[in-house]
Amino acid sequence: MSAWQTIYTISPSNDSTLALEVFKTGLMRRKKHILFFENFAGELSFVREHPESSRLDISIDALSVTCRDQWLKPKQQQMVTKFAREALAVDRHPDIRFASTRISAKPLRGFVVEGVLTLRGTGRNVRVNVVLNPMKRGRFQIDGDATLRLSDFGIPPPSMLLGLIGTKDEALLRLLLWAAEPVEASV
Repeated sequence: MSAWQTIYTISPSNDSTLALEVFKTGLMRRKKHILFFENFAGELSFVREHPESSRLDISIDALSVTCRDQWLKPKQQQMVTKFAREALAVDRHPDIRFASTRISAKPLRGFVVEGVLTLRGTGRNVRVNVVLNPMKRGRFQIDGDATLRLSDFGIPPPSMLLGLIGTKDEALLRLLLWAAEPVEASV
């Protein structure tokens, strides 16, 4: 690691959000499920003078997915969580990974982070719109989103009630993460 590059660690916190918004169709087309991932870890290797040389890597525990939709009863939330875990095939593919391959500045604000998202053992190139906000005490706020097609990862959209209610193939990945400089241990 050179002096101009800083490695920041990403881990869950009360302020962090890593979620997938899945939109309903048919009779419930104005609703959506928000699936939260509670366990994840990652690194932001940030090059202040040349942000396009930076790197972002995140590993997500697929089993940590949970539904907290307020419009559902707790039993229904449990059913959605169970279905999400089955759809993600958490028993065979316990990790979801994102590894950036390219970072480029957007004309107005932020960056486009391109990389490979591996979900259910299938890797696909995705583009994540990201804004990096430097904070106090050696921290960054990483605010981003990406549109995904579930079928690209072999996830068929579920349908119920003779196809009158289902989900769209397109989903929105949202993240609000905190990256912190590792604290050096005193000797």
